[in-house]
Amino acid sequence: QNQLRTVTQQDYLIRALSMPANLGTIAKAHIENTKIGEYETGTIPSLLSMYVLSYDNNKHLRTASSTLKQNLKTYLAEYRMMGDAITIKDAYIINIGVQFDIIVLPNYNNNTVILSCIDTLKEYFNIDKWSINTPIMLKDLFIALDKVEGVQTVQDVKIVNKTGASLGYSDFAYDLDGATIDNIIYPSLDPMIFELKYPNSDVVGRVVGY
Repeated sequence: QNQLRTVTQQDYLIRALSMPANLGTIAKAHIENTKIGEYETGTIPSLLSMYVLSYDNNKHLRTASSTLKQNLKTYLAEYRMMGDAITIKDAYIINIGVQFDIIVLPNYNNNTVILSCIDTLKEYFNIDKWSINTPIMLKDLFIALDKVEGVQTVQDVKIVNKTGASLGYSDFAYDLDGATIDNIIYPSLDPMIFELKYPNSDVVGRVVGY
């Protein structure tokens, strides 16, 4: 039994993401040392904070239910090291859209090339490939689009924030411009994840001239 104990933070993540299905499914998890400022007066300080999210029926990210978080806490308790204490928290969801401008090579159909670019970006932002606190590398988006057959030049790629529960998005807004340094969009200090929730409508491309 001692050999099954979780020792590192990575061990805890593996346990969380492989929790038995009858207890619920954790879609995304992130763990870090609890910030001193988050200790609550009169409580025993938790050494670790785990931030989690789950999926809805359409595989869109959502806040994990209280039952799921309690199940996870109970499950991890079976394996945690003596002295470890873990608090389960919600990670933030930041919904995004992508807008891009390209110049198409001669003798290529504009619509065909645009659709290929959209498919490339949809695959790039496939939620299976994204983790909590992963930054967006704008340079990688330019490179990915530049490799699409028929693209001569990628003129611009812009990430936009999509918000509003009435529209189906997260209510959390994010200052993307303020978070961008050297063509990298960094996540916030509070653990969060970027999600392209509606790729069929939120990836928009244009063909522009020279």
